[in-house]
Amino acid sequence: MPSVKPLLDHIRSFQAVFGILATLACGPLVAQPAQIIGAAEIVENRVSGEVAGIRRQLAPEAEIYRSELIRTEAASSTRLRFSDRSDLRLGPSAQIRLDSAIYTGQAGTAVTLTRGALRFVSGNGPVGTYQIRTPVATIGLRGTTVDIVLRQGRAFVTLVEGAAQVCIGNRCSQLTNRCDYVEAGGGQVRPAQRLTPNIPTFNTACRGAACGSGGCTASAAGTPGTPGPAAPSPGGYDPAGGSASGSGGAGASGGGGKGR
Repeated sequence: MPSVKPLLDHIRSFQAVFGILATLACGPLVAQPAQIIGAAEIVENRVSGEVAGIRRQLAPEAEIYRSELIRTEAASSTRLRFSDRSDLRLGPSAQIRLDSAIYTGQAGTAVTLTRGALRFVSGNGPVGTYQIRTPVATIGLRGTTVDIVLRQGRAFVTLVEGAAQVCIGNRCSQLTNRCDYVEAGGGQVRPAQRLTPNIPTFNTACRGAACGSGGCTASAAGTPGTPGPAAPSPGGYDPAGGSASGSGGAGASGGGGKGR
């Protein structure tokens, strides 16, 4: 019976040559550097970032990156500023991914909040380009300052400035009056209502320097059941669907900050 060793050696040689040719055809794998999109202006207690599987503790002035996962622990919070001057404050026990955007004013700017509370102020990108995704609903912003709290499978979205749209699929509610809120959950989006004391807000969820001041409270919202004042809007904004040359500024959450 002839030996099979020469045949096996031939197969191994063929496999080795094929591997070399495949490597040359594909070229070497070069790690792409993470894209810097802003910085952490304020960090209170324990806040971490994770990108490409590498986790780190954030400190003030730390750079933040596209697709980074930001987490705050209990009694912790942070304020992030982005290259397009948008401003994000994250409350305790929260998690957000800075995905789908490069924060340079291009369309499609988005973040994904999976737990906790945030306040977001849109930057100088074109009106209508900002979007916040949650496991419950998607919030489209138009020159906006908005507070979002996730609690027990529901999202509570309060408008501070500008206008916003809260959607689950093709079911949407519009926010155009300051200190109105929309509750979304269970596949339903309720109509906008005046803020009342039993509704969770960013102000009650987040305390400290990173959380800022201002925003909306039940007393600022006025009498439930009555329409509130139209929220301040950037110049040229049309709540019916018009456009403007840019988004609103820092609004109630405060301005300032370096951005990058």
